[in-house]
Amino acid sequence: MTGAGGVEDEPAEGVPASGWRAAARDRRVWAILAVVAFLLVCCCSAAAGTLLALATGLFAA
Repeated sequence: MTGAGGVEDEPAEGVPASGWRAAARDRRVWAILAVVAFLLVCCCSAAAGTLLALATGLFAA
């Protein structure tokens, strides 16, 4: 059915939803993306902290 903006809200009868649209509705996909984003932020901040510590000489032997 076509909405007010001409965007299809639901697939036609007997036609499966597109992969991206179906995936965007799945909460598990969003949970996985949130975990991946969290891990990426943690790893990048740890790497930046290590580089900063090396630059200031905190790890000098």
